[in-house]
Amino acid sequence: MKLLFVVPEYPPHYGGGIASFYQNLLPNLAQAQHKITVLVGSAFTSTLPDYQQDGIQVKFLDTDLVNTCLKKFDRYRAIPELQRHLAAVWAAWEQVKGGDGYDLVEVTDWGMLFAPWIISPNSPPTVVQLHASIGQIDFYDPQIDSQLQGNFVRLLEAGLLSCADELQTYSQSNAKAWQQLTNRDVRHIPPSLTLHIARTTQNYHQSDSINGLVVGRIQYWKGVTVLCEALRLLGDRAPNIDWIGRDTVYRDSKSLMSNHLVQNYGDIWRNKILPLGTFSPEITRQYQAQAKFILVPSTWDVFNYTCVEGMAQGKVVLCSEGAGAAGLIRNGINGLTFKANDPQSLATCIETVMSWSASKLDEVGSMAKETINEELAPELIAQKRIEAYKDLINRGKYPVKPNQWLVDAVSPQKKLDKPLAFLDRLPLRELIDYTINRSLKKFLKTMS
Repeated sequence: MKLLFVVPEYPPHYGGGIASFYQNLLPNLAQAQHKITVLVGSAFTSTLPDYQQDGIQVKFLDTDLVNTCLKKFDRYRAIPELQRHLAAVWAAWEQVKGGDGYDLVEVTDWGMLFAPWIISPNSPPTVVQLHASIGQIDFYDPQIDSQLQGNFVRLLEAGLLSCADELQTYSQSNAKAWQQLTNRDVRHIPPSLTLHIARTTQNYHQSDSINGLVVGRIQYWKGVTVLCEALRLLGDRAPNIDWIGRDTVYRDSKSLMSNHLVQNYGDIWRNKILPLGTFSPEITRQYQAQAKFILVPSTWDVFNYTCVEGMAQGKVVLCSEGAGAAGLIRNGINGLTFKANDPQSLATCIETVMSWSASKLDEVGSMAKETINEELAPELIAQKRIEAYKDLINRGKYPVKPNQWLVDAVSPQKKLDKPLAFLDRLPLRELIDYTINRSLKKFLKTMS
């Protein structure tokens, strides 16, 4: 088969969950003699040099084309992030000529990359891989200054995805969520995981750590406040926890999550939880291999690769039931689970793992590694996906198409003569006051 994947990130330039998913999957599809092309790009990426690796042709979105498409979505100047998302997805569509010549296309739900492929009757059969949509993320971690976009995008996502050729995801919980939202079957296929054995280097100590470890963004829905509260409940019994990951904004675009943690959990953050920053995948694996245990405190997560990466290293993983990867854990046998967004449940779980002997930790860690080797074997998962792709190609396009209202909402239109005319509907005094206050804050920030 000739397969096209349109994704927002792909290694080695980016390293989030979507990149991990495709990094583990696509080389195995190529090894099975399928021709794989990847177009990488989103509303916020830069044009990078194309390359070929592992039999995969990797191309990058033309940012000049994105900027050209921006003018076709002037009607969304009041929601600039959505405007850029839609410009990017149509630029991607144009760059690959609507998938001409491909047997099948796979796109992600993040960034609304699916929009042109669902509304076009002439696109190849298309899989929408449900990783975590921008509407979903906003629902679980709402930002004060983007509520209009969050509500609008969720309506668009639910309407469009209900007409997709096929919906797939790699966690049972996410499949169930989208089945309820779209009234459609969602195919569940677990992700694959290629086992990478951590190698010690001069930059990292070789002795085992007595600390727990979290790998993930310092972000509300990654459960950082839940962990702070759980450790506070444990008091003097609380272990130290290393945290690898970058800082993010909290609630609005003006404050960082780490600042919120210092203000509200100063006794825990940077005292019991030690933020280490970010590292290369290799160094991160070394920390995972040396940690006493791995923590996944997410209030919600479609899957969470750090859970299965820790299990693959033979470590005991304490995973929130809010993360889809928790479905792989048999409590007390190959890991531990706790209730999502429940500090007391997490605190009890931490006490349990801290009470285990070294032999018990090794026993549970060995079972975890065996689980990953058996259930996420790359060759097995690649074959399941190949069968699913062939099934869709044989079935063809989904017969129900979006209504014209949905089509118009996400389609390019003629450039507006006055794209900021929506401001005329707002009271002038409010506009002036807001502009003055914004300018003053910006001036004070530059002076500080």
